[in-house]
Amino acid sequence: MIRLVRFSAAAAALFFAAAPIAAEDIACKVTPSFSSGGSIGDAVAREIRATEKKILLALFGFNNPRLADELAQLAKRGVAVRVKIDAAKGGQKKETSVVEILKSAGAEVQAVAPQGRNHNKFAVIDGEKILTGSYNWTIKAESNWENLLVIRCAELARMYESEWEKIR
Repeated sequence: MIRLVRFSAAAAALFFAAAPIAAEDIACKVTPSFSSGGSIGDAVAREIRATEKKILLALFGFNNPRLADELAQLAKRGVAVRVKIDAAKGGQKKETSVVEILKSAGAEVQAVAPQGRNHNKFAVIDGEKILTGSYNWTIKAESNWENLLVIRCAELARMYESEWEKIR
């Protein structure tokens, strides 16, 4: 019994010593969506439509024409739409048509990570909201088990925007 107590105390000390310590907590409102509750694409489209000034996207795959059309409508309204897509995925036929839709509407699209992978799946909306999760913005994702978090938090959005700027 004493060995078990000593082991537990040692394990707890290692766990807490290895855990990262945050400088401060960030209070955010988070709304999760899951494929079991309906289309994640519908949830993404709702959030896109609510964009007023700017949306930044960092995506691995993006071939969902419905979401591209939503973004194109924003760009035509004068909303800044800036997309970074994985270089390898961006050259594929399905992605190329989405890129053309976006560019023709005035969106900025950049292929990134030619030597690796841009495996990100996030959007930052109006510097206040983040969309992130497992959901790839693809047609196939609509038949996958996926998740999405909508995070309303300006402080965290600034961190995501900073990371978006670093993606090359």
